[in-house]
Amino acid sequence: MLKNQGKLSHIIIYVDQNLPKEDFSSFCTNVRSENDGIEFTYLCYDNQIPGDGVIAVKKIINGGGEDAGSLFIITDSESAAEYAVSSGAACAGLMSGNLRKSFSGVLYCIEDIEFMTYEKIFRMWQRYHGIPWTIAVTERLVIMEHSLDDVAELYGLYDDEAAKYTEAPYDDPKDEAEYLERYIKNQYRFYEFGTWALRLRENNKLIGRAGINLRDGYDIPEIGYIIGKGYRGQGYAKEAVSSVIGYGMEEFGFDAYMAFTKERNIPSVRLLESLGFEKRGHGLIMGSEHAMYILTKMQ
Repeated sequence: MLKNQGKLSHIIIYVDQNLPKEDFSSFCTNVRSENDGIEFTYLCYDNQIPGDGVIAVKKIINGGGEDAGSLFIITDSESAAEYAVSSGAACAGLMSGNLRKSFSGVLYCIEDIEFMTYEKIFRMWQRYHGIPWTIAVTERLVIMEHSLDDVAELYGLYDDEAAKYTEAPYDDPKDEAEYLERYIKNQYRFYEFGTWALRLRENNKLIGRAGINLRDGYDIPEIGYIIGKGYRGQGYAKEAVSSVIGYGMEEFGFDAYMAFTKERNIPSVRLLESLGFEKRGHGLIMGSEHAMYILTKMQ
């Protein structure tokens, strides 16, 4: 289950060392250009709350009357970062001038704060609280990370027809939930891409999956997709895959993709060809021969 469905309302910057104030000013300007309602508290080396980092952050968290879950703390103090995380606040370690610090327990570190944006901070905050990222919104779909709440719905996607061409979930939903939990923790956390849920904008119904993954033995990322029964043949796959391709290019610089499909899966072959993929031989996937398609003409 999701740990926090509140909102990020307050960014706190606690700085121990003499770092350029201009960098923090640029950061605040960037953030407010995206969300002018965000609150800031900036405590630097010459105006900070007396005492060490833990005391300062503790006073902020306990004295402000705010839920720790609504805070995002950026600090170059290891002790302050550790206390912030233990208190339930999202936190990023500030690495400027602190390359030897480990910031144990912190999910993210920031090197150049002046280039950070609200969107980046918001996604870090979401990750701390187990809130799935929204990857893209298309005309009819919301493409977003999976959560454990999706497990029951997943089984509705894999009917007998889909099972001919793709690997279905585990027979036992408990096993699938355990697998998905590991996937969320490891794939999304470390790669920030993977297999995502496709939900209808109009009613939030899960109708498919699409995404980007890395396959052992290959040098370029792989595109995968499935659309549930009742929603095939309506252009949802093309809408989703087109968006996923663009997202991978913009966010990660991917300029080529591959995809595998059974040649008898005519709708899948037509989809890939309509997107500019070209057949480039075959590959052995799950012990079965699949046609390999490559997209290389990325603009």
